[in-house]
Amino acid sequence: VDGNVILWDIETMKQIGEPLTGHKMWVESVAFSPDGKVVASGSDDGTIILWDTAGRKSIGKPLAGHKGAVESVVFCPDGKTLASCSMDKTVILWNMRDRKPIGEPLRGHSESVEGIAFSPDGRLLASGSEDGSIILWDVETHKPVGQPLSGHAGAVSSVAFSPDGQTLASSSYDSTIILW
Repeated sequence: VDGNVILWDIETMKQIGEPLTGHKMWVESVAFSPDGKVVASGSDDGTIILWDTAGRKSIGKPLAGHKGAVESVVFCPDGKTLASCSMDKTVILWNMRDRKPIGEPLRGHSESVEGIAFSPDGRLLASGSEDGSIILWDVETHKPVGQPLSGHAGAVSSVAFSPDGQTLASSSYDSTIILW
């Protein structure tokens, strides 16, 4: 509820330094960049803050492009792109070099987008929504790949690719997990 991000030392099970402060509302999601040098935090205040893990300071201004709470953030495996999804029913791809959106937001869901995941090769992005569907997006073209996946009786809360990229798992408020 305090809008802070806390880094933890896993070996000592202790907090590392003071909390990272900057969000005005709850932090919904955090993600490390593949090299571990940056943490992204997405908040109910509609912003994403990038944090330098070594210097423990924010990097530039917060990323602001969503018109609703940011539900999830995830880095592409190559670290060049960050994806965020929101209650505003969109997904935004961010260029990590200039910290600006890459093209227009991805639109296709009729309700809040709750979870996102990049495929291991970074070519696909899966988005799961409260509308009960999952959309696979071509990261390069920003277009959906095939028809939305539907099988859950409730909102899709999370999505994850298998390490080989051949299977997608989705979880739902209907208390099920589906493997695709």
